[in-house]
Amino acid sequence: MTGNPIVKRKKLADFGLTQTVYPANFKQPRHRHEFASLSFLAAGRLSENHKKKDRVFEPLTLIFHSARKTHAVEYYDRSVHILNIRLHPSFLSRFLSHSKLLDSSSSCRSENIVWLGNRLVKEFSQIDELSALAIEGIVIELLVEISRHISPKPKHRSSPWLNQAKEFLHDNFSGSIGLEEVAGVVGIHPVHLSRVFRRQFGCTMGEYVRRLRLEFAERQLSSTTLPLCEIALSAGFSDQSHFSKTFKNFSGLTPNQYRKTYR
Repeated sequence: MTGNPIVKRKKLADFGLTQTVYPANFKQPRHRHEFASLSFLAAGRLSENHKKKDRVFEPLTLIFHSARKTHAVEYYDRSVHILNIRLHPSFLSRFLSHSKLLDSSSSCRSENIVWLGNRLVKEFSQIDELSALAIEGIVIELLVEISRHISPKPKHRSSPWLNQAKEFLHDNFSGSIGLEEVAGVVGIHPVHLSRVFRRQFGCTMGEYVRRLRLEFAERQLSSTTLPLCEIALSAGFSDQSHFSKTFKNFSGLTPNQYRKTYR
């Protein structure tokens, strides 16, 4: 894909919605937005530069931008799909008492974000008389998710063996992985590994591996024409049926719906 971004805009009450598909390697010079916004990065990767600091965002990330923060953006991959929600100050003042969120930019990735973000994309594609109400509800849930993400939490220093376990999962997510195998690789008792992993990453090791498989599948669906059965097997699922059911539970879309939306 080459050329200029493809943009669709819709206005609903307190929200301005913009769906944009950026071509690979497209760059936006430094700019700022008058209103705060939420951006759901549905497909592709991008990097933002804030005051000489670069941040890279992976697919399925929710990004909050506070108002009037200057930044530059570079878009990677074959194409980058973003749904942006411009938030009117009156809406934020009614909803938020979290000044930290209002004054800073943040990002978050979670299963709830994926589910809510894809619901938002689907709602955007079929606007009707109830869309304003539906979208307001989704936006509130997204703000709750990202507010929880930036709330102060007790800090636990990550152990080298925990990082080693994480790297092992990333390198082997498509295979058959057991807790005892990972514990053996890092030299830690399985019970201790399980407990510390959940505390550090907010999910079990099995849930983490499932998410890695599904994120891999999403990249394949949006960037290739491979058959679903081949994607399912290469991601580590036993068959296409299991993959399709798990994918829909995770994203709110079937694999074919996801491919049609984001490819």
